[in-house]
Amino acid sequence: MSLKGNIETFRLSSILQMLNYERRTGRLIIRSSDNFIQIFLHEGDIIYATETRKTNRLGDLLKEAGFLSQADLDDCLALSHHNKDRLGKTLVQKGYISAEKLNEFIRKQAENTIFNVLLSESGEFEYTDTEINLNGTDAFKIDTMFVLLEASRRIDEVEILKEQIPGESSIPKIADTTGDGVKASLNANERQLLSVINGTSTVRQAFDKSGFDDFEAYRILNSLISLGLVDFSQPKTTAEMAKEVILLTRRVEPREFRQNLDDLDLKRSSTLRVALSRIFRDAVDEQHIIAAVEKEAIKIGNSPEKNALNKLRKEKQVPYMKNIIELLWQAINEMYE
Repeated sequence: MSLKGNIETFRLSSILQMLNYERRTGRLIIRSSDNFIQIFLHEGDIIYATETRKTNRLGDLLKEAGFLSQADLDDCLALSHHNKDRLGKTLVQKGYISAEKLNEFIRKQAENTIFNVLLSESGEFEYTDTEINLNGTDAFKIDTMFVLLEASRRIDEVEILKEQIPGESSIPKIADTTGDGVKASLNANERQLLSVINGTSTVRQAFDKSGFDDFEAYRILNSLISLGLVDFSQPKTTAEMAKEVILLTRRVEPREFRQNLDDLDLKRSSTLRVALSRIFRDAVDEQHIIAAVEKEAIKIGNSPEKNALNKLRKEKQVPYMKNIIELLWQAINEMYE
């Protein structure tokens, strides 16, 4: 059996319920603008789940729990790559964690992935029946119905938590009235999330940097807001960003711009590279640049180039380039929301 569609039309919870009821064995893939999720099922039960979003990678979970440092993680990742082994196997062999404890974290990783995907509001899914080699993974099978019930509870709670937050694209900042006494009373998780709030990263970017799953990140952010430690900057309007681009690009030579594009590893034939070049070319005044952005946004739309653009948004860029990228991203989302 194969099944595909959009999660705005088909609820993922209903899909997982159906796969569980029919005792299906196969792989469910969910693609969104900033994540790629794989859920493996055996006779209806979830046995493994992964996502590309950094916050839920096994190494980051273990680092967050204090089992290893960033240097330890980097060494083990390099060794795993060299030996073509899984990271978990390397960590056990090096003595950083027992096999039993590793299985607990693999289970936690899978559960977090399911919870995160059930919180998602957009994306494409595809399920295909396929043989699954358990290879010991049946030791941490996850009861699908238990996960769905827990996810339902979390979704209800997150909706309440979201009420204090303008949105994932809003920009949190440390409040001007923050006192050292309040900071000293924070727990380790609150300190960790506060450390990635810099007044320029969005809520989503801060969550991705923090190492927490979405549910936990929302809970901690609400705690910081309640303590008066965090408030929000007003996002720049399209006109404000366009004006900023005009000012910043006045002294940028075409050769410098082309070098900046090369630094982004965009091929000369890339649709995204061509789009950014045309927007730069039309940066004569606000009206021209906004028109150019809207024209290029239509071409990129929901193509794979959109994922490449979103990836660029999360990387450090020269200021004028960062604003051009953000203008294009906002225009695309406004067209397809």
